[in-house]
Amino acid sequence: MGCFAGRWLSAPVGRAELEIPVAAAARAPPKLAPRSVALGVTSVSASAAPAKPNPPSVRAVPPSPPRSWKNTLIVGLDRRPDARGAGLADSLVVAVFDGASGHAGVISVPRDLWVWIPDHGDDRINVIPTVAKRLKKEPLALFGRVIEDTLGLPIDHAVVVDLAMFERTVDVVGGVQIDVPCPILDSFLDDRVPGGRRKLELAAGEATLDGPTAAMYVRSRHGRSDFGRSRRQQAVLLGLRERVLESDGWMLLPMLYDEVEKSLVTNMKRFELLDLARRALELDRSRLHGLVLAPPLTTGHKTEDGKSVLLPEREAIDHAIASLFSAPPPGAREPAACPPADAALRRWGRGPTDPRSEGEAGPHRPTIKR
Repeated sequence: MGCFAGRWLSAPVGRAELEIPVAAAARAPPKLAPRSVALGVTSVSASAAPAKPNPPSVRAVPPSPPRSWKNTLIVGLDRRPDARGAGLADSLVVAVFDGASGHAGVISVPRDLWVWIPDHGDDRINVIPTVAKRLKKEPLALFGRVIEDTLGLPIDHAVVVDLAMFERTVDVVGGVQIDVPCPILDSFLDDRVPGGRRKLELAAGEATLDGPTAAMYVRSRHGRSDFGRSRRQQAVLLGLRERVLESDGWMLLPMLYDEVEKSLVTNMKRFELLDLARRALELDRSRLHGLVLAPPLTTGHKTEDGKSVLLPEREAIDHAIASLFSAPPPGAREPAACPPADAALRRWGRGPTDPRSEGEAGPHRPTIKR
């Protein structure tokens, strides 16, 4: 029995490939290449930005996080539950656990962050899956290399979660309760509902979201930037944790694990995944912290070919990460005036009276991968 348990715990978790493809999970976690070049872009204002960011430069003294830190990269693919293909690397979160202090933090990395990708050059960080496929590289290893070069955080493990798995996870635990800071009215393509479009309408205040609603909530571009979306993602992650910690939530763990294991893509073995879950659940809420790489940690910039990207402010990011365990809880709302509830619809040219926002699929309907 002991030998069987040992083999079970040491077995790889989830599917072997991600269709982009991710290397087989049965292999050992990929070793990242030694750091040789780190992104050192000079900070500029949007109005005074040069035609192209400065080339990468070597850091004189790369940051060295404490050895007690264990860092896990979580990659969220914005892929419709009814669609095929790789999807977009739309959500990037680094979970940091400090075994010495008992604190943990989540760092949300914007998908438009302008980074140096080895053997490719300067580009947005969310193109890494496509670049990895073209270069025939391991996507998780490439993500880890770029995160380490950009943030100075070595990645110990990586997990890929797609939209369908996220929805099912929320439904398995019976929904997630969150505090909605501002009213939201939005709509998304979804071929599972009549008309092909699902409506998101939430009032401010406490709300319990099912899987599809939670997925729309974390993907909506409601607000002035993607940074609000990052905070909503952190809030939902915290809400999932709190739901499992409720009196009946522990009874859901076996079913939740079965759901996760059959669709998760990771380079972790079972005992590593279970240990990660244990640490996340055992942490005191007062020792959980959230950080979003929003201005002044990043600066808006237009590239020569018209891309809207975010340049990393290296010194500011280093200081913020060093102070991670003094940051507020994940998903903490910022004191600011709420934008109009239908801000996302207006941003994409669909006012509240536009029939496309109510489920009619026209020839120019926007793609769900927003």
